[in-house]
Amino acid sequence: MPEENLSAVENTASDVSPAEPAPQRDDMMPRAEAENLLKALKAEREARKQYERDLKESRTQLEKFAEINPDEYLQLQEEAAEAARLQAQWGEVRDAMESKYSTQAQDALQRAEAADNLLATYKKKYALEKVFNSAGGRIDSVDGVSFFDLLSEQVGNSFRQESNGTLTVVDSSGDPVMDKETGLRITPEDHMASFKRHPVFGTFFQGVKGAGAGIGYGGTDANGATIEDLSSLSSEEMFRRAFGS
Repeated sequence: MPEENLSAVENTASDVSPAEPAPQRDDMMPRAEAENLLKALKAEREARKQYERDLKESRTQLEKFAEINPDEYLQLQEEAAEAARLQAQWGEVRDAMESKYSTQAQDALQRAEAADNLLATYKKKYALEKVFNSAGGRIDSVDGVSFFDLLSEQVGNSFRQESNGTLTVVDSSGDPVMDKETGLRITPEDHMASFKRHPVFGTFFQGVKGAGAGIGYGGTDANGATIEDLSSLSSEEMFRRAFGS
């Protein structure tokens, strides 16, 4: 073999490194953890076998007892059946009691909700009547029905009471009504005062005449009596009427 070829083979052999051991997999269970798992499985297997042995022994003893004392064994069987029946009966009673009290609790909850709604209605009516009175609403009533009652039945839905007790004027969709000129919300006082110009609702206010009521009609007083409109008279004419001169 030529000398240069022998050198090349020696160099190639020297470049080859010895085989390295294969790296361990990262997902392999640690040895200590695997040993603990095997111990737990072995203990569970032994416990199951012991339970099976105990159960078999109990059955054997029960069969022997039935052979020796058949009457007592039969009595024990009947007592066990009675206990099972009582347990089932108690379960039915318990379910009936739970259903009963659940129904009563639901009824109580509904009554409480109805009471809360009624209380909210009273609070809103009280707040709305204060606005009505401040606008000059008539406070008299006939047969227990006041002018405020009549008005609130017709226009009460246009007011909504907020959680803080204030009133908001709303439209049919429940949105606040805005003043077209100012862009602000219409106040309850302004909205209530607007009914003074109504041909019917205007008569629910003291000393105010409804729109289209006619010349000379000045509205009504607190007793519902018609008041003559004297705004067109001069001071001298009013004086003459007052003193009859």
